[in-house]
Amino acid sequence: MSVAFDQLTAEQRAVADHQARTILVLGGAGVGKTTTALWAARRELTDHGTRPRAVGGRRVLFVTFSRTAVAQIRSRAGGVLAGIADSVEILTFHGLAYRLVCSFGRYVGHPGEPVIAGDARTKLGAGTAIEDGALVYDDLLPMALRIIGSRGPIGELIRSRWSLVICDEFQDTDDNEWRLLQLLGQDARLLLLADPNQMIYGFKNGVDEGRLDAARARDGSVEISLPPASHRDPSQVIPVAAAEVRWRRFDSEPVRRAVAEGRLVVCTDVPDDDDDRASVIARHLGEQRADGHVSFGVYAKTNQGAAELSAALTRAEVDHVPIGFGEAFGEALAAMVTMLEFAEGTRGWPDVVDGLAICVTATVRSTRPPELAIALRTGRSLSRILRERLEALQADLRDAGGDVDRLAHVVMDAWERLGFTSGRRAWARAGRNLVALVARVRSGGPDQVVRRVALAVAALRNESFVELDSGDSGAIQLMNFHQTKGREADVVILSHSSDDWYGYGDEPYEEPSRVLYVALTRARHRAIVLLPPTPHPLVAPFAGLVRG
Repeated sequence: MSVAFDQLTAEQRAVADHQARTILVLGGAGVGKTTTALWAARRELTDHGTRPRAVGGRRVLFVTFSRTAVAQIRSRAGGVLAGIADSVEILTFHGLAYRLVCSFGRYVGHPGEPVIAGDARTKLGAGTAIEDGALVYDDLLPMALRIIGSRGPIGELIRSRWSLVICDEFQDTDDNEWRLLQLLGQDARLLLLADPNQMIYGFKNGVDEGRLDAARARDGSVEISLPPASHRDPSQVIPVAAAEVRWRRFDSEPVRRAVAEGRLVVCTDVPDDDDDRASVIARHLGEQRADGHVSFGVYAKTNQGAAELSAALTRAEVDHVPIGFGEAFGEALAAMVTMLEFAEGTRGWPDVVDGLAICVTATVRSTRPPELAIALRTGRSLSRILRERLEALQADLRDAGGDVDRLAHVVMDAWERLGFTSGRRAWARAGRNLVALVARVRSGGPDQVVRRVALAVAALRNESFVELDSGDSGAIQLMNFHQTKGREADVVILSHSSDDWYGYGDEPYEEPSRVLYVALTRARHRAIVLLPPTPHPLVAPFAGLVRG
């Protein structure tokens, strides 16, 4: 439900109507920064929010970090941007960079649509036959900077496309992202949304308080702070308690109140064993559902921890969506196309197995490839059962080669037949897309169906890395703490383990406390904190709320 302009606070209306070249907007979690920015976009494109302005080429760019944030912004934009949505582009930084490279890469020595070599292929090494000229994810922004900053008509054309550029989560911009904003700000006004208490990407180059000072130093810069009132939790119980936790004031009255009212629930001595922990989480989810709640976020400290917890929840038959695996969807599509090409006779069986290894790697968030992926690539340590299943799949692909519809269904069922557990949702979603794509391509004629499917999938795969991933939906969503930014749920469960590591810092645990604040403020109604038998000092004070 969108907010009308006259429902905004005086500060929000001031932001929406201000014409300063740079506007720095400060506000805590849930105070309406995104809604304010959307109204600023509407006022930019219309006369006082009503009729479109008679200004040719006026457009607004809204950039943020994650596909999740893009989805959230788009979901809130409907009412505010009614009638003018086509003039507002909402993209991730890398989504913007990818579009620029696709359109103008030939001017900086990279002709045609780029092929992105995802993290999974990079982890598995050169043996995965990464295409010549493929770009790794980190190549995109530097290349986009060269394009935007180029002298001559191309750079001028891009910089003049938008009259207003909005950046969400500005406090977490790295050096390249800030350079991009400055280049765009040569011709456009900049609206920068920030919350220093949500600065949680300190591992990125240049992310620190100095970024806000750099924005303040721009000519004509103004700063506006929004009132500290969360729309996510109108009672303000959870946001205020989370702010106290962020400043390490666990014994304060707002935190005690949140516990007394059952809005903040602390459970101690939760076992570190994944299956036992999953059982505890399943019990809490059942209780919260019975209490009328419908959306849930389950958060773990690390990618690996989230992956292991996801496997345990699957064993406990808790239907959930692991978040942050857009690459798995893209690599599943790529592996499926390789199977189609094998059945057609244009690719070899080793290519199929290699594609499976890449997809397996993409379904597990860790710094190293999983043992299963290594076994698939090398052919060593494969169980007899898996070898037999691979041979049966190979035979079925060959048998179905003359029937594309039948072949697509053999491919769609492959993951389940092989007995792979992680990545089931990504493979199933990719399979549904493949079957629909085959049907659509076949309607255009029987010739070169597989080739046309392969071309379409190549584009989908790239977009799964940099654009909106609509697969991140479900009643129960599981992710690591850093992925919680931009999300919200009725109930959030923060799962802590005894071996959680938060760096070499000590009290007041500056960045880890901000991460904790972000995770807690995702909750609309209740936050549940699970503590292990030996919790890290960052979260150990929560235990005192139970004993006190």
